[in-house]
Amino acid sequence: MQQRSADTPEQPAPDSTVRIVVGAAGEAFPSPDATAVISAVDKDATTRLEVGDRTVKIPIGPDDSSDTRYMPAPVLTTAGGSAALAEPATAEPETGADHRPEFAIAGGLTAVIGLLGLVVPNGPLSLILSLVFVLVGPGAAIMSVANVRNRLVSWALTVAGSIAVLTLLSAVTLWAKVWEPTAWLAALGAVTLVGSIVQFVRLTRSGVPLILGRVGKPRDTADNGLVFGAVPFITLVLGVGLWALALTQLNPDDVGLYGFSAALGVPFIVGAVLLFIGFAVELFGRARPLVLVAHLIVVPIIMQATVPLLDGTIEYAWTYKHIGVVDLINANSSLISGSDIYQQWPGFFSAVAMLSNVSAVDGLSFAAWSSLTFALITSLMVAALLRQFTKDRRIIALAVLLFQACMWVDIGYFSPQAMVFALMLAFWVIVTRWLIGPPVLKAEPKGRIGRLRAWAVQGMPQRVETDARTRRFAAFGAAGLFAAIVVSHQLTPVLMMVPLFALTILGILRPKVFLVGLVAIMLIFFVPRLGSVNSQYSLFSFDLLSNASGNSASWNTPEQEFSATVSRVLAIGLWLAALVAVFLTRKRLGRVLVPALIGFLPMVTLVAGNYGGEAIYRVFAFSMPFVGLLIGVLWAGKGRRGVPAMLASGVLLAMLMLAGLQGLQGQLMVHQVRATDIEAAQYFYANAEPGSGLILVAPNFPTKLEANYGEFNKGHVSVDISLIGDPLFTGNINGGRLPDIETYIRAMNYPTNYLVVSDAMDDYTDYFGTADDNAMQSLNTALRGSANWQVFYNGPGVTIYKLVGTAATPAAN
Repeated sequence: MQQRSADTPEQPAPDSTVRIVVGAAGEAFPSPDATAVISAVDKDATTRLEVGDRTVKIPIGPDDSSDTRYMPAPVLTTAGGSAALAEPATAEPETGADHRPEFAIAGGLTAVIGLLGLVVPNGPLSLILSLVFVLVGPGAAIMSVANVRNRLVSWALTVAGSIAVLTLLSAVTLWAKVWEPTAWLAALGAVTLVGSIVQFVRLTRSGVPLILGRVGKPRDTADNGLVFGAVPFITLVLGVGLWALALTQLNPDDVGLYGFSAALGVPFIVGAVLLFIGFAVELFGRARPLVLVAHLIVVPIIMQATVPLLDGTIEYAWTYKHIGVVDLINANSSLISGSDIYQQWPGFFSAVAMLSNVSAVDGLSFAAWSSLTFALITSLMVAALLRQFTKDRRIIALAVLLFQACMWVDIGYFSPQAMVFALMLAFWVIVTRWLIGPPVLKAEPKGRIGRLRAWAVQGMPQRVETDARTRRFAAFGAAGLFAAIVVSHQLTPVLMMVPLFALTILGILRPKVFLVGLVAIMLIFFVPRLGSVNSQYSLFSFDLLSNASGNSASWNTPEQEFSATVSRVLAIGLWLAALVAVFLTRKRLGRVLVPALIGFLPMVTLVAGNYGGEAIYRVFAFSMPFVGLLIGVLWAGKGRRGVPAMLASGVLLAMLMLAGLQGLQGQLMVHQVRATDIEAAQYFYANAEPGSGLILVAPNFPTKLEANYGEFNKGHVSVDISLIGDPLFTGNINGGRLPDIETYIRAMNYPTNYLVVSDAMDDYTDYFGTADDNAMQSLNTALRGSANWQVFYNGPGVTIYKLVGTAATPAAN
């Protein structure tokens, strides 16, 4: 329990401590949840003690000589005021039930499911069965041994552990050139099955009961009437129904330059407002966990499932490069290029390749659902992470919802970053639960640094008490997750290192050797590859303003400016609101120190580089779980509220989601990849001459989606060659520039060259204002009329031209 006092001195004297127990007078062993230690009380102070969602107020003076005060009939009031800001608080003591038998059963069942997936006929069913196993089985077997005593944390670590095991197994077998996906998954399934059975038998013999339901004291709920109890269900159905209705009436070609939200229209907006009003009614009313969770499932479906349901193709042209790497691994059973940055960090690709291989389902068939899958997985991780800072389910639910609705950066699309983001959240779950605690200040701090450190950690709550053995196993588990991240992504380990160093310097992260081990893991893998990363992404640019500006140098059209402005206002507004929460706890900064450091310190990496313009987006995404927590404390920390607050909160949440959706899907017209473009790309990789060059007019064509992508654009494999984007042609391209285009392409010295022109590229230049309205039509006309170009492929809305003949020689004087 957490004491709160308006005038508590910052350095209490040892003799001014009173222990207060809420329980029966004379109770020999009061519950730890009913006990609080109150330090340095003043004569007129009122101390607040949390009891669920309520507060005990006890006036007490320093002349009280008793050590323990029993209150059989305490005065209870609803929690309120600025006291709620004292959360995030300490995690609960390890007093929960032992759920290890539950995870032993889960590990065994999913192992059977995974083995079944290997023997059923290849296809979607095989893929689904294998996916269930690799997301749950290995991690559940591990959690059947680890006695975590918190179901939410256990399930989050189950999923993260399973993903990490698959990633490391696939990467190691790929490097060792023993790539046999079916054999390795079968072995993993067998080990998981046997280990789970053995552990279940051992636990049963030890008398550990199987607990499948909820345990512990009943949740504190309030019945605020039949109407308010039913409203969240009604608005949930109406919100989903209006979204589905708008979606069924929308044609993909109807999506205009202002994106998805504008195309869905008024019914969708009304549905969003109703949905969030219902959530707010539940949040500030009864706060039933299942009702809140239902909303936390619906929101990512609306945010992430709309595009796959709309046209069925994978969003973003650059995503198709990842499909090609997966196919390359399966086609060659090894990595074949030391210069391809994707093959140097193969963790994600090898893991997906294993699933694709055993099910014989191509990545094109399921990659479109990556964003939704990872949105649900990361929501679980965020909830478990926030549980380490507060027990208030209202704060947790609201923070997770803010994370989902305001995430205008698509962190979950089919890419390595989607997987490592989930692993990173699980890493912080382990660190904050078992490896972080208040530093021991043995004497009066001296010097500015000492006083600054003492001020920063002041009021930091005690964490879960752990022994050295538990911390050692937690450190190994976190290191395993970190290793899976390191072999999968270049930027994420660097962003994680910044708060890790700060926490270690402050004495909050222990043991210090843990950080040393992580640095060693990263350097051993990263240093040999540093050159190729820096050559592609310019890691060390040391230009903060440029690095924080994103990947667009200017806004050339009102539509682009609108989406960019909405996204930036949303991001800056959320950051400022979170900083307000930090400011309001400045006198007891330790209460919010850890989430503030982890959430905001990665921003300092922008001083060094911009990671190809992507760093600022990663920084925003990494901050969102902790930003949501800090805002949630301000917004929902007071508990129950009246109807006006419910309505206002619902409308504001709807506005935040619409803003997040505008940032996420405002450029849908550009990001949408048409099926005809995919067919054209597949034709090219199947029929073009190996060693040739593929040049795009604009960079939104699905390249490198086949296993043989390395045979083309040699020397430029990591990036597409695009005319738009080169200062020579950006803003000045049409049929009249064809001679300059020919000269530009021939200078690349490929034996054969191809040029792609498409309607999607016309949309791209319209949205970004990088060419005249009739540029593509003019260029198409000139290409068809030139003797130096012939049509290689012609399909609906896309044409691939082949450059033939020889360059014209200058006339003799």
